[in-house]
Amino acid sequence: MGNDREVVLVTAIGTMTATTVVEELKKMGKYYIIGGDIYEKNMVATTKDVDEFHVFPPAIYELDKYIEFVLKFCKEHEVKYYFAVIDEEIVNLSNNREKFEEIGVKLCIPNKKLVETCHFKNKFSEWLEKEMPEISIKTFCSADEIKDEDFPIFVKPVEGRASTGCRKIDTRAQLDEFVDTAEIGKTIIAQQFAEGEIATVDIISNNKTGQVILAPRKELLRNSNGCGIAVKTFHSEKLEDICRRLVQKLELNGIVNAEFFCKDGEYKIIEINPRFSAGTGYSCMAGAKMVLNAMEIADGKSCTVGELTLGKHYAKRYETYEM
Repeated sequence: MGNDREVVLVTAIGTMTATTVVEELKKMGKYYIIGGDIYEKNMVATTKDVDEFHVFPPAIYELDKYIEFVLKFCKEHEVKYYFAVIDEEIVNLSNNREKFEEIGVKLCIPNKKLVETCHFKNKFSEWLEKEMPEISIKTFCSADEIKDEDFPIFVKPVEGRASTGCRKIDTRAQLDEFVDTAEIGKTIIAQQFAEGEIATVDIISNNKTGQVILAPRKELLRNSNGCGIAVKTFHSEKLEDICRRLVQKLELNGIVNAEFFCKDGEYKIIEINPRFSAGTGYSCMAGAKMVLNAMEIADGKSCTVGELTLGKHYAKRYETYEM
């Protein structure tokens, strides 16, 4: 690379999540940061913060070809650490982790057991019913199981992100009109409609050292993609105990985000995202060293535990740049 800094690859840098990863890496001041995205340089503001930028192919199609591309790219650019934030890309990388280890690339993504269990929402629901039924939301395996008294229900894709395809269904007529009912239990998951205050927790877990760092926040405002744009950090022993049990049962090694409904002091889990959350910046600002810890876990080292600031409000806004 013509420099003495270790090379870090961050893909999908046009996303809110990857932007935070790049910002945190830049603050460290010792890495050569390569950014990748499917859009051209003048369309992605975060290209202003990386040392080098490349247009990447989409990570969600032609999965084998994508792995071939990134393996070759990592070899040619002497990549040491690789951060991915797109769900499908993480699943694909997880399935091919050994190929990256062979060329000295450390993937900053969670362990395979967690990725496999949590990425597909129907599989995660089945796992929850077996392992932690007290926090699960009732799930219907087929349209025939849904009775009139079960409405309203909530439907979402088995494999999805950014709240795409999620919808509240109030009546059977709506179900028949808006949903391919034959796909319920296959490509669509249908659950009892649940509501309450939304709590989300960024979870850092180091299997080697046993360290678990939790950064919980309440989402006060959310955009249409399910990203909290105004939050408050808080402490809940009950929620933290739930998260520690999840960590233990899923043997988490890495960083994930868990989302919950909270009503009358009781928690029901919405999902676990096997990746950095769009709200990673909040946790970083509150004192959780998310990006550094992901690299330390990948290195097999102890995590750096910062002091979390609780009870603080944070909010996001858009900014404009000349490219």
